[in-house]
Amino acid sequence: MEKIQAKNTALKVLGFSLAIAPALLIALLILKNSVNVPFWDDWGVGVFLSGVFPELRLSLEQLIFQHNESRYAFPRLIFIALTYMNNSIWNLTYQMWVSFALACLISINIFHLIKLTVKGSFPKVLLLTIICNSLIFASIQYENWLWGIQLIVFMPIACLTTCLVVIYSGINRIFKLVICLILCTISTYSYANGMLSWVIIFPVFVLSKSWKWRFFMEEKWLYVGWLTAFTANLFVYFNNYQKPQQTPGFIYALAHVDQTIKYFLAFLGAPLGWGTVKYVKWQTYGLVNNNIIIGSLLFILFLATCLYFLKHRQEQEIIYRMTGWLTIGSYAVISGFVTSLGRVGFGLGTSLAPRYTTFSVYLPLALICLVAIIYDDAKSRNYLEKQRQKIAQIGMFILLVGFLYLHILTSGHAIPNYYQMKLDRLNGKTCLAFINVVNDEECLKKKVFDVNNIKQIVKIVDNKNLLDTNFIETNKVQNIQGRINVSADRLIYGWFDILRQDKELYVAEGWARLLKKKQPADAVLLTYEKGKDEDIIFAISDTRVKRVDVVNATKNPEYSMSGWQKTFPASKLPKGWVKIKAWAFDSETNKAYQLGRTHVVNNQRISFKSGNQQN
Repeated sequence: MEKIQAKNTALKVLGFSLAIAPALLIALLILKNSVNVPFWDDWGVGVFLSGVFPELRLSLEQLIFQHNESRYAFPRLIFIALTYMNNSIWNLTYQMWVSFALACLISINIFHLIKLTVKGSFPKVLLLTIICNSLIFASIQYENWLWGIQLIVFMPIACLTTCLVVIYSGINRIFKLVICLILCTISTYSYANGMLSWVIIFPVFVLSKSWKWRFFMEEKWLYVGWLTAFTANLFVYFNNYQKPQQTPGFIYALAHVDQTIKYFLAFLGAPLGWGTVKYVKWQTYGLVNNNIIIGSLLFILFLATCLYFLKHRQEQEIIYRMTGWLTIGSYAVISGFVTSLGRVGFGLGTSLAPRYTTFSVYLPLALICLVAIIYDDAKSRNYLEKQRQKIAQIGMFILLVGFLYLHILTSGHAIPNYYQMKLDRLNGKTCLAFINVVNDEECLKKKVFDVNNIKQIVKIVDNKNLLDTNFIETNKVQNIQGRINVSADRLIYGWFDILRQDKELYVAEGWARLLKKKQPADAVLLTYEKGKDEDIIFAISDTRVKRVDVVNATKNPEYSMSGWQKTFPASKLPKGWVKIKAWAFDSETNKAYQLGRTHVVNNQRISFKSGNQQN
């Protein structure tokens, strides 16, 4: 007896470990790869916070101010709270951890719904939870996990799943209504697609009472209250609403229906389709086609579950078990439809954006639970005779294996991108640190924010001491030069391999690393010699290159992306003979370390000389 109990306990511990493993993996990836530096839309948050701190002045207009298509009032409250708790210092990594916390809330909600609706043995519930968690914490969402502002995309589905748990609970109907009204309002003012919650939660709330008309009429005042709250939200949301100039209109989508349909299906297939990237020759075109095929299969399967529900719509048991999952699936499908209408004008390639997978990943999640429910229900109705039951089991097994195969491939593709994003953010942090002394617009546009007035925006935010960035106020590299250490492999900090001219442009290439951290340099600084012991920084590298040769020479795979490249115009250099050097930069210590080899160029004609490093 004790052995059986011990075995059951061990199995439960193993199951629980597997269930939380996806969350632990994402937590580790965030911990290792998060960088506290604003990126693109983050700067909108910074400007907002600069209007609040340090006086803590906040108006309703500031709170609901439109950003792109969204009015993220409630995320702004989170940004304020996080900054206030951090002594008025804006830390982007805290926002990333809020995204993770929201995903944990979603996971708890999904587990609760599985227990209530799918039913079955504990191993079955645990297996479904493991699969669902692998999607909730899917690594393909790396753009959202490592981008501070993107907590806004986790909030609507967190609100929606919490609404479902509330509706499935045994509390009073009026309390359910009030809680759901609050959650739908939070969802609406978190991200643009959050207003879908009003449309897809309402049927669940109604059907949780009964399908029959007389019961509907008994609660008509509750539904009037819902409609009133929904109308009030829409009125406030669209009051003085301005369509973002940079986004295509719906007219393009309606005029190109075939492209819109392809975009929609590719959007739905992206959470699993990215796993096929290594099997396509022309990556973008082939990957879109693969996503369309996978998205089509998912959408057809979802329609089939809807038909099964409609066939048994009069039965309270089916309503109870299926409506929650159909709602979650509808959230993904409608989000895909709306995104297609608004983004297809940018091209089919944008449907591949990993940041969209936080919406589309909930279609396969919902389908997994819906298929399990339908299979159990069909068995109880004797729809599946012995032979049909075997066919159904084989079909489910094939679908599960196919899903797991694509999901594993997608995860394998996604995980290296976390490190790549870290390197890009560190490069951006370097560009930001030199913003006042190095006029490198290309680096700023690629790694920080592509707007003409980025320097003014940075100044607005920095004037309120919100940024945890040490800005460098000198363009003389000797003022930030670090002490050179000798490495065991005697390759120092890297090498300035090539400097070549292409018409009016120069192209510099090499590799660079940080010895103490045993990782690629955060960026490479290029300098020209102005006088003795006076080298002027004029450019910052903005392109990374894979260097297998460096890995082989150093016997360290961490240096695989240590290669760098920088293209700059001849106008960046003074005329005549100029000695150019390259320096590995550490954005944490703000120290620069010279790379091996210098290059001398005559900036008036095509001529090059190379020499050894001058110390």
